Amino acid sequence: MSKKYNFDMDVVSGTYAGELALPYVTAAITGAETLKNNRARLMEGVVYKAVINNVGFNQQAGGATVIQAADCGGTDGANTQLTEQIITLDDLMVKETICRDTIFPTWMAAQGRMSRNGDIPADFAQFLLASTAAQAANDVESLIWTGASPLTQGGLLSDDGTIDITHVRAGQMGGFAEADLTSFDPFTSSNILSAMNAVFEQASASPGILLQPGAGFYLSYEAYAFFQQALAAQNTGPGYNQDLSGANYLGYPVYPTAGIPNTADIIAFTYPNNIVVATNAYTGNEAASLIPVYKYDGSDNVKVTMDFAIGVNVAVPGDGVVGFDFTA
Repeated sequence: MSKKYNFDMDVVSGTYAGELALPYVTAAITGAETLKNNRARLMEGVVYKAVINNVGFNQQAGGATVIQAADCGGTDGANTQLTEQIITLDDLMVKETICRDTIFPTWMAAQGRMSRNGDIPADFAQFLLASTAAQAANDVESLIWTGASPLTQGGLLSDDGTIDITHVRAGQMGGFAEADLTSFDPFTSSNILSAMNAVFEQASASPGILLQPGAGFYLSYEAYAFFQQALAAQNTGPGYNQDLSGANYLGYPVYPTAGIPNTADIIAFTYPNNIVVATNAYTGNEAASLIPVYKYDGSDNVKVTMDFAIGVNVAVPGDGVVGFDFTA
């Protein structure tokens, strides 16, 4: 027999600023799949802008960079360059109206589950904030890659959310080498390996990229599904029904990325430390608030707001490849 609950859940108005806001605001940012799985570098404590300095080297004839024949003068090879990339943060906010009666059953279910697991049930107010932060994290993941509104500084694969030649080249990965995947558009399980091979061949032109920790393929979940289907089709041995999670291609990891739209037949090859996401966490400028508007307007609603800032860029503009139909 189901137990009847009398809904009389009070929500206390409160603003969580600075350190108090961190559990919620940080969850809204680092909950993004790319960051949660350590497939990008996170810079916290940024106020408005951050500068990423890098040391680059000019390639000499014959392939050497800083090594030369010994002589008495020790001539400066003049092959070292200091480069910098700038990340500018966009101020963002979350402002959601949530009906207590709608989310109450979900909270009760979570309480029961946590109680069975021996955990302390979450406070209702905390549950509201955490639920909103989880959805915000999904949105942040999309913004990182597509640069859609409300971002103004662009994302990794586009500067305004549109995935086409013009906007891909205007994205933060626009300085990457290009692999033309015209022959493989749209992706299918029959051509995905060939498309990935075309991207890898382009990446091989800069061997230093291949040696970076975590260097691998970033692609949509649909493309990743085609990749797994292709692997399964090629393996006809006794163990063909093996677990393909964590599968790699040519020894390099393949990262299914929720922020890359399934409708975009595009592949990026780079390494996690080259993708930089900056945030104003730990600056004291982040905030989260709960407003019990039901006390004032006769509704059954609670408002959840969050304020934070993020920005995205690549550390080394040339350390990567973008595979796309660059003829359309």
